[in-house]
Amino acid sequence: MIGAAVDFGGTITDVVLRRAGADDLLVALPGIPEPSAADVERVLLRALERLGVGLEKIRFVAVTGGRSALLPETVGGITLYAVDETAATAAGAALDAPVLPAVVASLGTGTGIVIARPPDEPIRLIGSGIGGGTLLGLGQALLGTSDPSEIGRLALAGDASRCDLTVGDLVGGGVGPVGATATASHFGRVARDPEGVRREDLAAALLKLIAQTLLRIALEPVFAQQARAIVLLGHVLDVPGFRETIESTPGMVPGFVHFAHEPGFAVARGALEVAYQRRRESGA
Repeated sequence: MIGAAVDFGGTITDVVLRRAGADDLLVALPGIPEPSAADVERVLLRALERLGVGLEKIRFVAVTGGRSALLPETVGGITLYAVDETAATAAGAALDAPVLPAVVASLGTGTGIVIARPPDEPIRLIGSGIGGGTLLGLGQALLGTSDPSEIGRLALAGDASRCDLTVGDLVGGGVGPVGATATASHFGRVARDPEGVRREDLAAALLKLIAQTLLRIALEPVFAQQARAIVLLGHVLDVPGFRETIESTPGMVPGFVHFAHEPGFAVARGALEVAYQRRRESGA
């Protein structure tokens, strides 16, 4: 029998199928803003096609994200466990976090920041409208494409310094703990000197804008929450060059920022863990 989880994201719907003695099957499908019971069956069937079996093999389904809390308790005779997205995010991060408590940044269409600190309940801390949706929208506006793989490939061939201004550019050196190579103004150089800026450079600067902004947002609550690590998850991390952009941020402390395994599916995997725990507690 199969335990399943579905994370209804704004851009991507993630499905995880878990079978005893086998690796999880991970399937990414288009986003569903307002999922219905029929949508749950449909995405499960799409994923089950990979195994050549039908819905009768599903024992239960954990659902999270979007408006999944409005779904019924059963679909086609299958029990649904509605898992709060904060709990699913924290549980997914805890699977890969080397130390806890950890600040967890879920980089989806937007970005949600939670604190994972078991056995205490996780708490949603802050959020940001910057995320994968920003990457796709600005990619379309600036580069003429919303294909994340293409944006990443362009960025890897580009030079963000042709678009950005550094602290050294503005003041001639570093300022206190802020080094001269730190970004002072994303895209600030384009306004001064637009000539010679290539499409690839714009893509590199776009990745840098999003990566550094989200990293700084994740860093904000670290001291207040006494966190011992930051864990990043979400499909944005699958974009070519995005992880490298984060890792090259000036001032990065080696080993403090971690990337979840299969980051795009971490929230769905977390929802599945929460559902298994509920079943154990209820004796199911």
